[in-house]
Amino acid sequence: MNVTIAVCGEFHYHNYVKYLDADGLLNQFIYSHQMSNHAAPLSVRQNKLVNIWPKEHLLRGHLKLLGEWMSATLFPLYHDLWKPLALKELNRCDIFHLMLHGTGSRLIQRAKMDGSLILGEPVNTHPEHVVELLNEEYERLGIRKRLQLSLPQLRLIEEAKECDHLLVASHHIRDSYIRKGFVPNRIHVLPYGVDLSRFSIPPAKDSVSRDPSFRVICVGHISPRKGQIDLLEAWKELHPHNGELLLIGSVSQEMKPILARYWGLFTHLPHVSNATLRDYYARSSVFVLPSVEDGFAAVCTEAMACGLPVITTTQTGASELLTHGQDGFVVPIRSPQAIAGYLDQLFQQPGLRRSMGQAAQAKARSSLCWEMYARKLCRLYELLHSSHDHHRQNLQISRIPSPTSRAGGAGLWVSADRRIGLGHRRLAIRDVSGMGSQPMASTWTS
Repeated sequence: MNVTIAVCGEFHYHNYVKYLDADGLLNQFIYSHQMSNHAAPLSVRQNKLVNIWPKEHLLRGHLKLLGEWMSATLFPLYHDLWKPLALKELNRCDIFHLMLHGTGSRLIQRAKMDGSLILGEPVNTHPEHVVELLNEEYERLGIRKRLQLSLPQLRLIEEAKECDHLLVASHHIRDSYIRKGFVPNRIHVLPYGVDLSRFSIPPAKDSVSRDPSFRVICVGHISPRKGQIDLLEAWKELHPHNGELLLIGSVSQEMKPILARYWGLFTHLPHVSNATLRDYYARSSVFVLPSVEDGFAAVCTEAMACGLPVITTTQTGASELLTHGQDGFVVPIRSPQAIAGYLDQLFQQPGLRRSMGQAAQAKARSSLCWEMYARKLCRLYELLHSSHDHHRQNLQISRIPSPTSRAGGAGLWVSADRRIGLGHRRLAIRDVSGMGSQPMASTWTS
């Protein structure tokens, strides 16, 4: 069995492809990064890597020179440059694992022609769900802008329908696709890991390195989607002495006039390098991410690994990793009063703050490393590949004339079962004797 992973970017895959390569499973890693020899930092053999870099340089150049101006129009064009080059490089594989980004339809078609099983990975909730929530948020914030499904989002939906299976990082994502008609037993949940070598503070140094002041940190693009407005309202209500609210992230255009109402209430850093982000976690007391929609939110697990209690919302996938009241708090979206209440509790009780942070760090260290993620993913690959092979073998058997099955005796037959939402004809292998196999579903969290 071999696997090709394709992503129009890099996303989280760079954290675990080395484990797949070490196990001999990696056929290709097709991605987009800056033009460089990337084999050494990825710890993957050079002949397994296909770096289609032009799109990445165009994106970075645009953001540096033009910011968000014309991004909705030009960014899809930059991504489209990746498609034909990726298609040219794609080799046959047993499993084609694709991050769904609206750039993979032709890759899916090609892989299907080669007989590959298609595992698609959407990293956020269903696009229609995203648009619905954000339009509600724009109305709440008094922003006149209204969203419609973009061309990449429409393409992503079609790509998802063409996949044999979907891999998602949270039940939050899974449920959003089920509500839109996708088949539950074809969606598999595997929460993302965290890089413990980067985001970790040795316990012996933890009590020394923590700043004695009460600092609340939020990391993420400051936008309606990330919900920082509710944290600002909570902080305005609480406003503790010897306290600081630190927001790290660039500000979207529509949020700039809204954020201006709160100047003086918080400290803002538009950009912090990955190399130094851990230091900001280390000097903080609590991490808060009040997202209105977030498929997972890796910053939550980064903060946990650094020993911070986490406050986040039910619409954030990483909330599923928290045990409410033990290593963090989970609140409904748009609930600044609930955030303020839990922040006050943590402010007033340093011992609770410390014990919850230790519990969060212990959980991250015991169950959220990328090597563990890779092992679970490999087990899923094996299960899917075995099932795929079984279906293909029985399809061949079904093509052999069987007088006994026509006469009503024991035998195997195949039906082309149109699954609503996944948009492909699933081969359902049924045993006439009544021992038919059932489709599988899985949650890979242990």
